[in-house]
Amino acid sequence: MKEIKAYVKEIFLEHVLGRLTEEGASDVAVSHVVAIGAFADDEQFRLKMFRQYWEKYSDIAKVEIVCADDEVDRFVRVLRERSYTGEQGDGRIFILNIERAINIRTGEEG
Repeated sequence: MKEIKAYVKEIFLEHVLGRLTEEGASDVAVSHVVAIGAFADDEQFRLKMFRQYWEKYSDIAKVEIVCADDEVDRFVRVLRERSYTGEQGDGRIFILNIERAINIRTGEEG
C-alpha cells in the first residue's frame, strides 16, 4: 500500500479530482497549504520570498491518496497530466510506503 502526496495549483484541483475519481481513486484527502518550493536557493532567500510572495504562491493544494501499489503509476500520471503547465511552481509528487492502515470505526486493518 502506498500514499501519494502531491502539491498542485488549486486552479487545477477540480480537473485533478475529477480524473482521479474516474480512474478509481477513493481514499483521497485535499488540504490548502502555503508552499515555497525548491526555487529558493538558501534559507534567507526562502524567508524573503515567503514574505514577499505570500499571496502569489499560496494557492497550493495538497492531494493525498492512499492506494494499492499497482495503482500508483496510474494516479501519478493523472496528477502530472492535469497539473502540468511547464512553468516553475507546477508542484511535486511524493510516494511513501504505508506500513499499516486501521479503520477507526471497525478496527479492521488493511
